[in-house]
Amino acid sequence: MKNINPSRSQGTKRIGTLASHEIEKIASKNEFRIRNSGKISASILLESFIMMMQTGVSSYWHWAVSISNLTGRLVSKQAVFKRMEPTWTATVKALVALVVSTQGGIHQDKAIFHDFGAVWLQDSSSFHLPDVLYEKFKGNVSRGKRKSVAKLNLVVNLLTGLCPIMRLDSFTVNEQRLSDSILGIARGGDLVIRDLGYFVLEVFSKLTKAQVFYLSRLKHGVFLFSLTGESICLPKLLSGKNTLDIWVLCGSKERLPVRLVAIKLDEQQTAERIRKAKNDRDKRLNHSNEYYFLLGYVIFITNVNQDTWQTTQVAQAYRCRWNIEILFKSWKSGLKASRLTPLARTNTDRVESYLYMMMLYLSWFHLMIFAPLRWAVYKDTGKHLSIIKAALWAANNISWFFSGCNQIIEREIKYHCTYDKRKDRQNALEKMDSFMQISLG
Repeated sequence: MKNINPSRSQGTKRIGTLASHEIEKIASKNEFRIRNSGKISASILLESFIMMMQTGVSSYWHWAVSISNLTGRLVSKQAVFKRMEPTWTATVKALVALVVSTQGGIHQDKAIFHDFGAVWLQDSSSFHLPDVLYEKFKGNVSRGKRKSVAKLNLVVNLLTGLCPIMRLDSFTVNEQRLSDSILGIARGGDLVIRDLGYFVLEVFSKLTKAQVFYLSRLKHGVFLFSLTGESICLPKLLSGKNTLDIWVLCGSKERLPVRLVAIKLDEQQTAERIRKAKNDRDKRLNHSNEYYFLLGYVIFITNVNQDTWQTTQVAQAYRCRWNIEILFKSWKSGLKASRLTPLARTNTDRVESYLYMMMLYLSWFHLMIFAPLRWAVYKDTGKHLSIIKAALWAANNISWFFSGCNQIIEREIKYHCTYDKRKDRQNALEKMDSFMQISLG
C-alpha cells in the first residue's frame, strides 16, 4: 500500500499534507496578513476549523473556542469573523488547488500521453447550498421554491497536477458557456479531455486550428457525415460490430473532421445505462429506440490519429478522468454545506471560504485515506471501500489527519467502511467502475 502521510521534519508542524510554513507562504502571497495581535495565523485558522468540523457544528463562537484550545490564547468570535475576507477565500482556494494538484498527478498508463505536451482534464460538480444564497448561486426551482446550487469548474493538468482554473459559479452557468475557457490554457501539442457537458463543435474547431488535441464523448443527436459528404446512420453503421474506428465529418454546419471511436459495452453495463435512461425524472425526454441502441456503446470523438492511439487506447485515455470523478464523489459525499455554512451566510465571501475549507479537508481525506486504501482494501477483502462510510469514520477519528494512514487505521477501515456484497444491485463505486471499465465484448 502506498501511503501519503504528513511527514514531520524537525520543528515543522504539518496541517494535512502541508507544512505550516507552506500555508503561511501561500497566505502571504494572497495578501492574508497576521494582524497585530498575532493570534490567528492561516495555519491556525485551518487546523482549528478542521477540529471544529469534528464536532458537527459551525459558528464563529465554536471556531473561536477551537482556536483558543489550540493556542492557549483567548480569541473572540468577532476576531474570527473579521478574518473571513476575500484574501482568506483566495488563500484557501489556492491551498485546495495545490492539494488537488497532488491528486491530479495520480494516474496510470502515463505512456499513453507520451506524445502530448500537457494533458488537461476539465470537469465540474454541483453542491447544494442554503436557499438564502440563491441570488449569488442560482439553482433550480423545486415546487415553487428557489434552490441555491454552486457549480465548481475545475481544470487540472494530468501530467503535472497544475490546476489553473478552480471557480465557483451558479448552477445556471452551464458547461457549454465555460467550454471556451480552455482556449486560454491549452497550447499546440497539448491534449484536452472533457465530458459531454463541454461539447461545443465550434470550440473543437478552434482547438484543431490551434493544433490542440482533444478527446470527448459524442453528444447524442449530432449529425455525422462520411468524408465524401453522405449522411451517416450511426445505429446502422454499428449494427453487429463490437468496435468502430473511422474518420467522419461532425456537425450539420461545421462538418468538422473527427475520428469516431465506438466500443460495445457488455450486457450488464448496457442494461444499467438503459435503466437509468428510462428512470429519468425529466418526463419531457422521450428516448427513441435509436437512443437506447446507442446506449450499448461508449462513443468518442477525437482528433488524435491512429498512429498515436489504437482503438482501445482511446478508451484508456478517457478513463483517466476517473481521478477527478472520484474526487468529486468524495466532495459531494462529505460536503454538507447547509449544515456547516456559518450563520452570517449572506456574505458570499465567507460562504465561499467555508466551501473551499471543506473541500480542502475532504481533499486531504481522499489523498491520505481513500486513495491509498481503496485498492488495498479491495485486494484483501474483495469488497469496495465506501467513500461515505470512510468519510464518516475519518470525521470521528481525526488522528489520521496528523499521523497519516497506519496499520491500525487500515485495519479499522477494512472492517467498518466497505460495501456489503450484493448480487441484486451495484454500489456507487461498482457503478462508476462499470461505466469507466470498457469491455470489448
